Order: sequence, then structure tokens, then C-alpha cells
Amino acid sequence: MPLALFITWTTYGTWMPGDSRGYVSAMLGENGVYAPIRNQRGAPFASDDPRTLAAARRLQKHDTVWLNATQALAAAEAIRDAAQKRNWSIIRAAIMANHIHTLTTACPDDGPMAMRIFKGVSSTTLSDLVGHPGRWWTRGGSCRYLHSEKAITAVSKYIRNQQKILCEIANMQIKPPR
Repeated sequence: MPLALFITWTTYGTWMPGDSRGYVSAMLGENGVYAPIRNQRGAPFASDDPRTLAAARRLQKHDTVWLNATQALAAAEAIRDAAQKRNWSIIRAAIMANHIHTLTTACPDDGPMAMRIFKGVSSTTLSDLVGHPGRWWTRGGSCRYLHSEKAITAVSKYIRNQQKILCEIANMQIKPPR
């Protein structure tokens, strides 16, 4: 059976709890207590909660990160090199200003570990690029396990059709923006 990991993560501060686009993070209740995170398959997501968004912004400890084209290329190279070093294969990846999608195969069936590696190597590379350490990514992200050719093809198409791609990887080759 084929296996691929569809991993997504966001840049720091660009998609907060309370965001109008929707979120699965903890929501601030009327009593000032956060409800549990609902990040399970099929769980409903919340959206557009100004109180939760304002609370999340107050808790933000670093500047919001929006990648530019130079940073996106550096992140793509670091992610591709990390995969290559481990004999993994990136079928497709897209780096946008505020998030990254990767579709990786020939890797262990451990999405959180693969995401830690990709986020770690790209963080180090980006900090080296700007000349100082920084907080580049939000905590966590999404790891989806794909176990059919149909699912892998659909996700590859989804990634390819992202809007405002700054840099992409297709079959381990870095491609300039379209």
C-alpha cells in the first residue's frame, strides 16, 4: 500500500485562534477559560471569534512572519536537502508567504517527526539568512497520512493549485514561482 505524508504548517502569527478563515485551536469562553482544542478528523471548526483572536494577539511573543521570495527559496532548499539526506522523496511542496505544504513519500510513517525535521532545518536556514535567531513557525501543524494513489494524486493537485506560491518543489526539484 502506498504511503505519503501531507504536512502543513503556518508561519508565526499569521493564522491565530479566532481567525475568520476558521481554526481548531482552543476557543476563549465567556468565562475566560479556553475550551479544549478540537483538532480531530471530522470535528467542526470554529471561525471569526474576535475575542479569541484579540486574546491570541495579546499572547503573541514575537513579530508576525510573512516570508518573502528569498526566504521561501531558502526554506525550500533546506526542506528538500533534509528529505534528500534521509532518502525521502518530496512529490510536491509549496511555500507561500504564510504557510507551507509538503507531500512526502519514502519516509517513516511518523508525520510529527517529519514535520519537526522540516521545520527545524528551515528555521535554522532562515535564521542564518537573516543573521539572527527568529521564531518562524507556529507550534504544531497538520499531518495527514495518505494510503492510496488516488489520495496522493488529489493532494499533489491541491498543492500545485495553491495561490501565491513563492517557491515550490516538484519531484525533489526546486521550481521558481509561476
